[in-house]
Amino acid sequence: MKQKLFRDPVHNIIGWNIEDEVEARIFELISSRTVQRLRRIRQLGFAHLVYHGAEHSRFAHSLGVVHVARRILNALEIHDEDLRFEVLAASILHDVGHGPFSHAIEKVTGIHHETYTQRLVLDSDLTRILESVDHKMPERVARYYGPRGDFAPEHQVFLDIVSSQLDADRLDYILRDGLTTGVKIGVYDFERILSMFEIHRDGEQTRLAVNYRAREAVEGYLIARFHMFKQVYLHKTVRSAEKMLEAVLRRAHDLLKDGHEFSAPLEAHLASLLSGSVLDAQDYVWLDDTDIWVALKKWRDDKDPILSELASSLLDRKLLKTIAIDPNDPVFIARMVDRAEQLALKAGLDPRYFVLLDRAQDTPYKPYDPTQVSASHIPIVTPTGVSPIEDVSDIVHLLGRDAYKVLHLCVPAPIKGQLLEFQARIQA
Repeated sequence: MKQKLFRDPVHNIIGWNIEDEVEARIFELISSRTVQRLRRIRQLGFAHLVYHGAEHSRFAHSLGVVHVARRILNALEIHDEDLRFEVLAASILHDVGHGPFSHAIEKVTGIHHETYTQRLVLDSDLTRILESVDHKMPERVARYYGPRGDFAPEHQVFLDIVSSQLDADRLDYILRDGLTTGVKIGVYDFERILSMFEIHRDGEQTRLAVNYRAREAVEGYLIARFHMFKQVYLHKTVRSAEKMLEAVLRRAHDLLKDGHEFSAPLEAHLASLLSGSVLDAQDYVWLDDTDIWVALKKWRDDKDPILSELASSLLDRKLLKTIAIDPNDPVFIARMVDRAEQLALKAGLDPRYFVLLDRAQDTPYKPYDPTQVSASHIPIVTPTGVSPIEDVSDIVHLLGRDAYKVLHLCVPAPIKGQLLEFQARIQA
């Protein structure tokens, strides 16, 4: 048996049997230009500024996702070759629409990465590979990145493997991100969950479910995800860096609009994007993290002081400082922002770029909502029937009742102390 092997820090060996028709085509997708580009996009953006081991790419994560999806298909004894290929293709391609520093770029483009993913599946080097299996395969795979209601009831289980609250994506990134950051709370019993997956059939609808004997393992998985958001994904320093990148991109956009002559020319695709053009999918995926880093290096020496200061600060990790604010008090928020802007102006800084408000939140688990079409809750199979996990787990019931919210005011270090004094006075 001829195999192409990848040594993976999470799953050990990921092998593809190129004598098998399905796996040979998946390996073609892995080898495509569009998927290989993901090697040049970090999975965790600026998290390496806090956790220096978090250098892994979206390519590494995507390999893990398709490997997990294959193991789930095997555990469920899904042998239909077309269906297996469809699910595996949707898994390996789920992140191809991400731009460099995805979330910051999405603020510039206003287009969600899954929209670009659909476009690439339907019109790129990926399309020919998908069509070699079935001429309708590009459309079949593209559905995985659209509304859940687009899926036939009998195929919901396959969508669950790719996109749900217990999917191959989350099952991989929690373990991978926990390993690379060194955050031990990101560990959970993956093998136990895998061994307890079942297909739940309710009339025509099929769902990915878990046997009640793995309930504690699923609880551990949801708790791990919750703490990864608290400690890594929504870390104040990571978020400050992301807001600063948004600010520097916004400044470049404003300068382009005003006809500013940059000290060094920009990469053509990035210049088009920042000028407000809507790039087609092929031009969009020309960009990766490298283009942003090169632009920052060029902007460090630009004659515009705001652009130069922001770029230098990101390159040298001289980040804006954060102040935690109660996200539920709009009057207090407004007073803090107003004071921060006054202090910034007094220090000779433009508050549009140096006083940044960052809001973020995550819901650890979204409870079952019967009013939503094809809700993506986690069904648990018990001896007496099937129930959403929140009905059989007090822990998950509590996790589903609230969202973890953070609000940070990001400001230059010299004015943070004055703001903290102001905060103490108005809270006294």
